[in-house]
This record gives sequence, C-alpha cells and structure tokens, in this order.
Amino acid sequence: MRDAARIALENGVVGAGGAGFPTHVKLSASADTFAVNAAECEPLLYKDQQILEHFLPEFSEGLLLCGEAVGARRLVVGIKDKHHELIQRLRDELPRQVEVCPLPDTYPSGDEHLLVFDATGRAIPKGGIPLDVGVVVNNVETVLNVGLQKPVTHKFLTVSGEVPEALTFRVPIGVSLREVLHAAGAPIEGMGFILNGPMMGTVTDDIEQPVTKTTSGVLVLPSDHSLILRKGRRTQDVHKIAYTCDQCMRCSDLCPRDLLGHFVKPHKAMISIGFAAEEKMAWQQTALYCCECALCTLYACPEDLDPFRVMVESKRALMAQGIRPLKQAVELTPLYDFRRTPTSLLIRRLELAPYQHPQKYVEMDLRPRRLELPLKQHTGAPSTPSVGKGRSLRGGDLVADIPEGSLGAKIFSPLAGRVGEVSSDRIVVEVA
Repeated sequence: MRDAARIALENGVVGAGGAGFPTHVKLSASADTFAVNAAECEPLLYKDQQILEHFLPEFSEGLLLCGEAVGARRLVVGIKDKHHELIQRLRDELPRQVEVCPLPDTYPSGDEHLLVFDATGRAIPKGGIPLDVGVVVNNVETVLNVGLQKPVTHKFLTVSGEVPEALTFRVPIGVSLREVLHAAGAPIEGMGFILNGPMMGTVTDDIEQPVTKTTSGVLVLPSDHSLILRKGRRTQDVHKIAYTCDQCMRCSDLCPRDLLGHFVKPHKAMISIGFAAEEKMAWQQTALYCCECALCTLYACPEDLDPFRVMVESKRALMAQGIRPLKQAVELTPLYDFRRTPTSLLIRRLELAPYQHPQKYVEMDLRPRRLELPLKQHTGAPSTPSVGKGRSLRGGDLVADIPEGSLGAKIFSPLAGRVGEVSSDRIVVEVA
C-alpha cells in the first residue's frame, strides 16, 4: 500500500467535510491530478481557511504525500478568490509544483463537479466522480490529517451565528455539542442550531449529540429565524405548499449541476407531487443527479417552496426501486458563468448578514468528563469495537477497527480514560 494510503488507513482518516468517505480508498487510486477543495462554500464556516493559516507546513506535507500516493503530476488547491492574502501566502510557501487556483466566490463552488471544472477545465460525467477525469479530490482538513500522520482524535469546527465572534477551534471527537457551544460562549436558551452549514446542514435540537469526524461547524440562530423555520418544515407541509408551484423554472435556471449540463430540473420534480406513484417516475428522473446543495429552495424559489426536499425524496424513491444514475458525458451550458450565485447575495437572502462577525482561530483544551464515540462516523460499515468495558485507555488508543472485508475506518480514543460502555452503535469513554 502506498505511504499516504497506509497512513490514512492506520490513523482512521476520512473525508472531514462531507460523508466521511475513507481516505485510504481514495488514495489507493491512480490519477494525474490531485486537487484540494479549499472552497469552503458554506456561508459562515471558516475552519478550512483557519487550517491553512495556522497549520500550513503540516497541510503541505499531507498534500505532497497524497499527490505521490495517486501518482499525480499536477497538484491543485482550489480556493475562493476573495482570500487575497492567503492565496499569496500559499503561492509563496507551498512547494513550487502546487498550483493555487482562485475560484469565484459563488455557491456551491466546493461541489466536486464545479471545483474540478473550475480548477482543471475537465467536465466530470453526470453520474460520475472526479476519478472519471483523472482527478482525486480531498478537502483541507483531510489532507492535514494525512500530513499529521497520527490517529484522528480531534476535529476542527466553527461556531458562528449568535455569538460575539465566530470561533474556529479543535475539539476532541465525542465531546457533546453543548460543551462546544459553552466553550464558544454561545447562548442556548431560545436558540436553534444548524450542523455543518446553513445550506446543506441540518437543524437539530439535540445538543447532547457528539462531535464526529464529519462535523464542520454549528450555526447558532434565534429559534424563530427564517432559516430555522424553513429547514424544520414537516414533510406534509412541504408537500402541501408544493401544489402552489407555478412552474416559473427559476429553481432549474439557477441549479449549479444543470449549468454544468447535467439536466437537473427541480421544477419537474415539483410537478410529480400531484401524480400517482406509478406516474411520478418520469418527472423525478433528473433528481438522480442532484447534488443536494439546497440552492433551489433557499435562494432560487421566489415563492418560498421547497424543491430541494422534493428532489431528495424523489432521489431516494428512485434508488429504492433500484434505479441508479447513468454515467453520461455533459456539455456546459452557455450561461454557466452568468448564472452562478454570488455568496454575498446568498447571505442576504438567508438573512445571515447580521452574523458576519469577525472570526478567528483559538486554541482550546477541552477536557470533558465523557466522550461518546459513534461506531458509524464514515461511509461504509460501522467500526467493530476492539475494547471492552472497564479497559484503561491512553489518548490515541484504538477502540474500534474496520470489519474484515468491509469499507470503513478505525476509531481512536481522543483522551486518556476508561471505557464506560460498549454498545452496538457507540463506545463511551470516561475521561481520566
């Protein structure tokens, strides 16, 4: 196994910004280009920017290791063009063979299909992945974790919104969201919470849940904020208001995957709400290629409807019937450069402009009394416990391994302590 793939496997490295795909699998592929997704397209998240500013040597080491593992002749870092000083620093301090590619400050510039096209000029087929065009993509924190070459026990995240300043810090995996919010000085009473960004993130009222390997941030907003209310709609309400769709097609006109030529048409899925089950399929088909960015609902729709939720439901329904995306070549639409959604306008539409506070990275030494480590923090099979109740642990000790013959990732104890509980879905560590 190549060095970076072995490092990722042995240290439990997974994609730190999305579904948590095990990194050792990606780094076992061969590609001529390795691209780093530093776009961080979700508003009010800053962790990737802060990692590059404060951990650049370690990130650089990880980038070289990853590029070598896949056999890449080209190393690319895609970052929004608004970060002028950071871009110059990257160009000055990263190895000469690394290309720093400024990206437009639009949403969702971090979508892999958009990122690869903007940074390399290669169009990934609809239904395809970056490897189809000779590219492997990882995000900033994932590359950093490879460069650190030690067990993944902590997570970088941003707490923003209803706080004096947006803080990015590093916390032990398994700590509760409540303790993270307390450390950031965030209010709890009367607040709503969105995990992992205002667009693709989810509303939660469970702040006792633990931070995992894929937690990117917590957005704190008043519980009556329009974004909390819209994302918290019941399914029956989403269906009820869908009947009022007048087919203006603005959702499809601004769809980023449609602009790439994937023929993704949320307005068609909206029509399907009124049809019987056997008649829906023809109207739902384009949902198979939806990237679930939620732009159609939270920005494009002028009537406050929810085509995003209808698209996600349609995709799930089709896949439950065994229907899968077909891999097909795409042709860019002529309006690709003219219908991109500026992040500044998106923030105004989301009513988040008042929460664009100063932001910074701070070092914190969180010492919770208890860590809850879910066995499923990644794509693939849940990890298999390798310790029993009562076992003494040091920080960095292995507590769960990859099931034999399965896709998965190892899990380690972030802090010293004792195993307090082992169940079918989690391990609890009582911190010393």
